[in-house]
Amino acid sequence: NKQGEIVHTWASDYIQGLGLLLLETGDLLRTTLSYNNPVFSAGGATGGVELFNWNGTKLWNYTYSNTQHCLHHSIDMLPNGHILMVGWEYKTAEEAIVAGRNPDTLPVGELWPDHVIEVERTGPSQGSIVWEWHVWDHLIQDFDSTKQNYGIVGQHPELIDINYGAIIGKERADWNLINSIDYNEQFDQILLSARHQHEIWVIDHSTTTEEAAGHTGGRSGKGGDLLYRYGNPEIYRAGNISDRQLFGQHDAQWIVEGCPGEDHILLFNNGQGRPDGQYSSVDELIPPVDENGSYYLEPGSAYGP
Repeated sequence: NKQGEIVHTWASDYIQGLGLLLLETGDLLRTTLSYNNPVFSAGGATGGVELFNWNGTKLWNYTYSNTQHCLHHSIDMLPNGHILMVGWEYKTAEEAIVAGRNPDTLPVGELWPDHVIEVERTGPSQGSIVWEWHVWDHLIQDFDSTKQNYGIVGQHPELIDINYGAIIGKERADWNLINSIDYNEQFDQILLSARHQHEIWVIDHSTTTEEAAGHTGGRSGKGGDLLYRYGNPEIYRAGNISDRQLFGQHDAQWIVEGCPGEDHILLFNNGQGRPDGQYSSVDELIPPVDENGSYYLEPGSAYGP
């Protein structure tokens, strides 16, 4: 409680992951470090999710961890009880090169782009993936003109440049590191924090999985393309390094109804690499969104708050 006293505890067989939600029902939804994954070993790895009631009875557990994918970092529960989860997926160097990645930035021979899954609980230890979105479906690059996704990056702010983050790529395959996820029921949208891009992204959740893999459909009409991005306009050629506003940020979330600043975006801006010195800040942003959930972008400029 606010006096620093422990008022309740839960017991688990697994180490706590980074994602944790105390629901209005009193249930506890938590990520777990439940699987020693042989491929995905990086900061924030989890692999599993557990749900407990207030009395400590385990209501559900779910594992999503193998050589092809692994959960990491954050989770969120939808109003219908489904659970949004973030995970890595495995891509070989050959697959990355086909997608236009500069081969000189693949020294570890693999890449781990992120994806989002929506899971419906179907049994005590079972779940069904009913919707998914993949970064890999929304790429652009101007490195290799022989590849299908070659284009003018600055003309496609809705897409993600596969070659941004080459320095990160020299160190590890964890390319995006989406470290938080939040849901907006009013617009049926999802907010993601992509730490290694130094950006927050908004995507449309009203799509089908098929639409989420493409560029049309859903309430926005844009499929799974980015509806909004903020923090690092250099990525989509709308600025340079001096225009960056986010620095390894975490925990991006919409401020809930009834709280000061409701519908604004709140995040923790870690501050790694700030040009005026390394310090952290909590930033509140007013996104340029209308009553229909559409985000304004001045042609030829960067998204603003």
